[in-house]
Amino acid sequence: MLKNKQKTKQVRVFVVDAKGMQCLPTTPRRARKLLEAGRAKVLQVMPFTIRLNGIIENPTGNFTVGIDDGSKYVGVSIVNEHTQEVVFVGEIRLRQDVSRKIIQRAMYRRNRRSRKIRNRQPRFNNRKQMTPTPSARQRKDSIIRWLKDMMKRIHITRVIVEEGMFDTSSMAAGRKLYGNEFNKSECEGGNWKAKVLWRDGHTCQHCGVNGKLYVHHIIQKKDVGSNRVANGIALCKKCHEDLHKGLWKLNLRPKSFQHPARLMAGKTYLKEQLSVLGVEIDTVCGWMTSLWRRNIGLEKTHSNDAISIVCKCYLPIITSLDWRIQPRRTKIWENNPTKTCNEKNGFRHFDIVRAVHRTKGVVFGSVRALLSDRMAIRTKESDNFRVSYFKTKLIQRPGGLVYFA
Repeated sequence: MLKNKQKTKQVRVFVVDAKGMQCLPTTPRRARKLLEAGRAKVLQVMPFTIRLNGIIENPTGNFTVGIDDGSKYVGVSIVNEHTQEVVFVGEIRLRQDVSRKIIQRAMYRRNRRSRKIRNRQPRFNNRKQMTPTPSARQRKDSIIRWLKDMMKRIHITRVIVEEGMFDTSSMAAGRKLYGNEFNKSECEGGNWKAKVLWRDGHTCQHCGVNGKLYVHHIIQKKDVGSNRVANGIALCKKCHEDLHKGLWKLNLRPKSFQHPARLMAGKTYLKEQLSVLGVEIDTVCGWMTSLWRRNIGLEKTHSNDAISIVCKCYLPIITSLDWRIQPRRTKIWENNPTKTCNEKNGFRHFDIVRAVHRTKGVVFGSVRALLSDRMAIRTKESDNFRVSYFKTKLIQRPGGLVYFA
């Protein structure tokens, strides 16, 4: 299927009044006139937000949020369904080190308990099991943090969350909604073969080619092999025939459902936190998102999946940059031996900067490391891009969330 060219307009500017009430986003031209006339002030640079000096009576506008939940990246979009405009689209980068740090902290605690310390009070039964686990909780909390931050500048009334589980019961609903257009082999929960192909990325696990694939039982049925997904592997026709002829042996383990399992962990917690915000909550399945995205002709990205969750059957107008959101820890650790440099030449970690590079030109990003002769920044293409201190300008010092395009 040919990919449709996305319609784009000028990037919208978020607007709030003097009381902090959310107004409809405006055009850059109108925002510039309001700033030049002294009727508004800049509230935030990235994403650009202005605050009006006056109060708007009965501000209008309802927006819908699409969340393509994931274990490493979360695609998010904010759509005005009345005008069919995407006013914000981006990708949240989730932390992947929480489990490792918790294990490390437990090791330190265990070492501390083994020491001979006099008059130490017993504290063996004062901790409760956290549900969901801390690693799952921080992934969902990152989504809630972003949503709360966007609700300060735009009126959000509805949130649609993608469910990533293998739901075989959704096949009947798919046939009822789409009739002959619904193909169960394209649904990750259609059958055993579809699950294995989805897990292996529709790629031969021996030679890496794409095309017509076969699903091979690692432990054959005659040897009491089961139809569990872990017992299947995707192979092309040639590799499958050569394997049965004994020309090569299967000595690799197939991929597991680690990422889908991590994705579904904490879904109930996420919905509970969304209900506290007072928004309407809807859910969709993963195969629905894939079908809608192909029907409107968008490429496979987390951001486009989030757009497809809301738009479904029409190609929207993009009025936003493709943002990258990095949640950061705001707690300050006193006397931390690993943080030897907190500020250098007026720059701090996570600052949003504009740098001039000799080959790349003008580059925007957030500060990652403050080195002796230059700094490393996170950009859209690289997480460790080196720039000079003297050719870099500070744009914004963010709080708990870092936005960069």
